[in-house]
Amino acid sequence: MSDPETESPWRKFWDELRRRGVIRAAIVYAIVGWVVIEVASVVLPALNVPQWSVALVIVLVALGFPIAIMMGWMFDVSPQGLKRTPPIGSERPPPQIEAAPAAAPVAMRSSASSVAPVDVSKPAAKPESDRRTIAVLPFLNMSGDAENEYFSDGIAEEILNLLSKLPQLKVASRTSAFNFKGKEVSIPIVARELGVSTVLEGSVRRAGDHVRITAQLIDADSDSHLWSETYSREMKDVFAIQDDIAHSIVKALQVTLTPQERRSIQFVATSDPEAYDYYLRGRNYMYSMARRDYHHAIQMFEQAIGVDSKYALAYAGIADAYSHLYRYMEATQDNVERANRASEQAVALDADSAEAHASRGLALFISEQYEEAQREFETAVTRNPNLFEAWYYYGLASSSQGNFPKAAELYMKASEVNPSDFQAPLFLAQAYASLGRKHDEMKVRLGALNTIERHLRLNPHDTRALYCGAQNLWRVGEHAKAMELAERALRQDQNEPLVLYNVACFYVEQGDRERAVELLEKAVEMGWGDLAWMKNDSDLYPLHDNERFKALLSRIQS
Repeated sequence: MSDPETESPWRKFWDELRRRGVIRAAIVYAIVGWVVIEVASVVLPALNVPQWSVALVIVLVALGFPIAIMMGWMFDVSPQGLKRTPPIGSERPPPQIEAAPAAAPVAMRSSASSVAPVDVSKPAAKPESDRRTIAVLPFLNMSGDAENEYFSDGIAEEILNLLSKLPQLKVASRTSAFNFKGKEVSIPIVARELGVSTVLEGSVRRAGDHVRITAQLIDADSDSHLWSETYSREMKDVFAIQDDIAHSIVKALQVTLTPQERRSIQFVATSDPEAYDYYLRGRNYMYSMARRDYHHAIQMFEQAIGVDSKYALAYAGIADAYSHLYRYMEATQDNVERANRASEQAVALDADSAEAHASRGLALFISEQYEEAQREFETAVTRNPNLFEAWYYYGLASSSQGNFPKAAELYMKASEVNPSDFQAPLFLAQAYASLGRKHDEMKVRLGALNTIERHLRLNPHDTRALYCGAQNLWRVGEHAKAMELAERALRQDQNEPLVLYNVACFYVEQGDRERAVELLEKAVEMGWGDLAWMKNDSDLYPLHDNERFKALLSRIQS
């Protein structure tokens, strides 16, 4: 992928020629002209016409070339006929960004005071045919300092999150788009892999309190620019830059927004660039799913709150970190209490934030307050139907209760929001297995093979993808490859309780129950303690009569 910040005027001119179809017109005209000349040179002498007639054809073809170029510059051929090509940027005037009221330091409040339960039988967003598709790639870090990688990634992710709030857009997930980080892949190939028609790429150069951000929106079919801009501002203006980019993309894609939707893509979570910087650092730590990084994330979120005490998303980040620690590594009551306190504060500060309600739902889920968790998840998906985590965690909560029919519906919704995710389909297959729907289970598992394979091809060291892939491959009969992936996962993170638990599930399926119980015992010893999940995990059903497994459950319960 190109570096947009260092593009020369000649490159921009070349891109404009491609956008207008001039290059295509020139190539087509040259081919047709050559065919006409070749035919004339053979046919005309045979008809005994004057010798100069061939030369006349050549001259006419040559004279027609600049006319064809001019026509290619001025007009496009569309299904509706010949249309004048708009100059770049003419249909996209700079967006008028509405200022948030000074009294609202977090997301804008809506007038709705109550939330109706979500009908999960209805689509999460508008019909696919009505939605524009876009992927936001990780922005290049041009700062010359690898330490700033979190910042360039965070800028791209914030823009992705803003666009995801719009029902008119289908935005490729962060996980899917960021798979291409550092990969030398052309935009058309990226778009085809992600199933989108447009791609946003960019770069970030940061030096002290100054930041330079370049962004460009590219049409995948023509590999040409729909919009591009370079912003050179102080760090305090980074929020306005993100707003401007989001609004410019909306205009470039010719999406009409309601006033409420226009407000929803204004970045107002915090007005302090220092707090925002700490928040991006914290979120960057969250993606590794490692114990030490969850603790690092909490430290960064706490520093963000130290700068801006009303930063709701930072409180939501703390709540998520403690919830994940409880579920996967440190099953202590202290983590549950901390998750609940932080999530309560997040919702209190920003009742309109889908992320805050999803975090609150997750904290209530680990507290086994399932009815309250359900209300929070329903609020989250109402606020933002494109928030994958809300559907996904809602599904996990339903599975923990043994409500597999509802869990299956929720996992399907999560997969609709993020088709490139490999986790939701596997939990869907597990829900089908618990319901005895073997045919549906196998359909989902076979359909997930390509998704997992593509993810591992781009991320060969992703431990979660390795053990999830192992379980899925074993179920569809590819036992040798499944064993290889499971052992790789264990070698990479043999001291992580989450890895031990999931590889244990793999050995249950393989029939090696002693090895499975051994790994489960080690997982519990190292901090695993999600009792509700273990009791309802269909992968562990064959162990329910195992005395060591019963003792393990009693140990967690006590």
